[in-house]
Amino acid sequence: MFQPSEQVYRVEEYLWEEQRSPIKREYLKGQIYQMAGGSPEHSQIALNLAAGLKRELRGKGCRAFNSDLKVGMALLAHFKGKPKKATEEDFITYPDASLVCGSLEFYKGDPYTLANPLVLFEVLSPSTRNYDRSVKLEHYQNLASLLYYVMIESEEIGVTYFKRVGPQSWLQLPPLYQLEVELSLELPSGLVQLTVAELYDEVSFEEED
Repeated sequence: MFQPSEQVYRVEEYLWEEQRSPIKREYLKGQIYQMAGGSPEHSQIALNLAAGLKRELRGKGCRAFNSDLKVGMALLAHFKGKPKKATEEDFITYPDASLVCGSLEFYKGDPYTLANPLVLFEVLSPSTRNYDRSVKLEHYQNLASLLYYVMIESEEIGVTYFKRVGPQSWLQLPPLYQLEVELSLELPSGLVQLTVAELYDEVSFEEED
């Protein structure tokens, strides 16, 4: 994640400017961040993921979207020493993939910003790995509609994912490191299953000396 903008923006200003921006930028608590590009491995994994989701969701009343669609959410930031008081802040980002069942809902009425994903996917890169596993993990888990958050490594084989087990409770499921095992997501409309092998199809890693 790059350095934030010097100016503080209202979320409405960001949404208006983002529709006209030639580059993708994230928004977090008044700051705008330019996004980094991805490696060939990152791009291939994201493509494989999209293809697998398209197949698995056919006939289930669900849709998958790639990283062109933003996801927005309100954050509750508690004042120090006064946990019952909170101010509403915003986080808007471009996940590598998102999954929705049923009707689409939009954040702040913006038709380019999704508000009700059931599953969010991030393909981890060296420059964003810590951010995706900390800041995004924390904020995504506060998204009321979300059932799963899935992180896919791009420098080695590995899938880490979290499942909602209660209104404020999440469970980290056993990580997947073998090509023959499956990533299984239990959705209201049915089971979605992707093998680790198909996520890493045509992806090769440099061998260390």
